Amino acid sequence: MASFRGIGCMSGSSLDGLDICLVEFTGDKDTDIWSYHVLESETIKYDKSLEDRLRHAATMTAEDFIKLHIDYGHFIGQQVIDFLNAREILSVDFAASHGHTILHQPNDGYTFQLGDGETTASYFNFPFVSNFRTKDVALGGQGAPLVPGGEKHLFSPNDICINLGGIANIGLKGEIGYDVCPCNYVMNRLAKLYDNNIEFDKDGEIAKQGQIIQEIFEQLEALPFYTQEPPKSIGAEWIESYVLPKLDTTKYSTPDLMRTFVEHVAARLETALKDSKRWLMENGSVSRRKLKVLVTGGGAFNTLLIEILKNKIKNSEFELEEADNETICFKEALVFAFLGLRCLLGQENVLKAVTGGKCDSISGSIHRPMGSSFTLSKFDKFYFELRRHRSISCSSQS
Repeated sequence: MASFRGIGCMSGSSLDGLDICLVEFTGDKDTDIWSYHVLESETIKYDKSLEDRLRHAATMTAEDFIKLHIDYGHFIGQQVIDFLNAREILSVDFAASHGHTILHQPNDGYTFQLGDGETTASYFNFPFVSNFRTKDVALGGQGAPLVPGGEKHLFSPNDICINLGGIANIGLKGEIGYDVCPCNYVMNRLAKLYDNNIEFDKDGEIAKQGQIIQEIFEQLEALPFYTQEPPKSIGAEWIESYVLPKLDTTKYSTPDLMRTFVEHVAARLETALKDSKRWLMENGSVSRRKLKVLVTGGGAFNTLLIEILKNKIKNSEFELEEADNETICFKEALVFAFLGLRCLLGQENVLKAVTGGKCDSISGSIHRPMGSSFTLSKFDKFYFELRRHRSISCSSQS
């Protein structure tokens, strides 16, 4: 057994801030089964200036875009240092960051995550891992979703994992996974239009005031993306082009649009769950028992959305599992810490079954810390012990 302490950072498309969590991972090189314990966590809200820059990054000039890439790298580094100093934490083995995705176009061969890794690494005396998506896209994959690569090892008791972030996605223990539909990205935008002083629709209160607009619901349900077979992923550009124009606040009330969109998200999740059940049955991964479904992400706190989803599947073979608040809020951040750890250990962390890449890959750019005396000895020792164990196991079977 070996233990590693790591920092995970995540910025989602909903722009609700930078999630930071300190996690201790304990793993068994014989089984590659891992456990985790979140030690500390915090969400750093963006100030209005940074939020506006991130929201409009895709339309910036090249010079302004690069400046934001560097500035956001400084922001991540400084926030992690402040996070550690505030808690008087002296011992950390590594850090990893997802970055903030801009221009996600895997079918055209590119994706970009803001936050320059070398800039962030200049703040640390431990290694830092970033840039998790680019290699998979180069290998013909979607570069997303990546969280199922962590769910396979960290959440094995759950049959299905759903994350309700800016974009809702689903994962089946690393065997399959994909983006389901937009989620908080749209609902948070509508909440802001309803009241500029609020960040999100708390408990679905805005949506509860509205009625479903059947015409808009049918238009959303008819989007061609939903008929595509996985692997598939959604970027902010797709939402801006195909979803938000249908939600016309000059023609319909915001509560009605919110209620309609919540119904749409629940309907998409119901379909995704049924498709997942069918896939698992066809591949012999489960018997005819109730499937345990873990729901995390900010959307898990939207009581109206969860109530509608529960009603849709109440007579189906699914059981929604309750998670603690830290897992709900920081699951993606802790998973990216884990993906960073696997990169440092030389273990696959991006799965072709999920992304559609040509092969599984060890993805992530490793940035060494300040100072020339640092080595990756702790990670290297685990790596070589793992390889030695696998070599012995193969020899004993031959």
